[in-house]
Amino acid sequence: MDTNQLLIIIIITITTILMTIVGIQLIFLLKELRKTVKKIGDDFDILKEEVKEKNDHQEKKLNNKKYLTIHSLLNKISFFSPKSPAKTKKLFIKDKKYI
Repeated sequence: MDTNQLLIIIIITITTILMTIVGIQLIFLLKELRKTVKKIGDDFDILKEEVKEKNDHQEKKLNNKKYLTIHSLLNKISFFSPKSPAKTKKLFIKDKKYI
């Protein structure tokens, strides 16, 4: 066997061993990456629920403020509107006639 052939066989063997080691490390890395992505997804779901609850609370608060503002505005409008006297003639009601 020629020295060149021996050298090529040794280089191919070493390269094959190194590629096998790199492949195994890549498999472990991908498994770890999958676990991390799942954990981040779960954490994101929890965070999304917390944000949704916070937004619901803020929305209720905002709706309450809107209600109070509209109620206050209507009270001010009713304050400036003319008051009708208690004895006003009601339309479409027949007066009782006594004999």
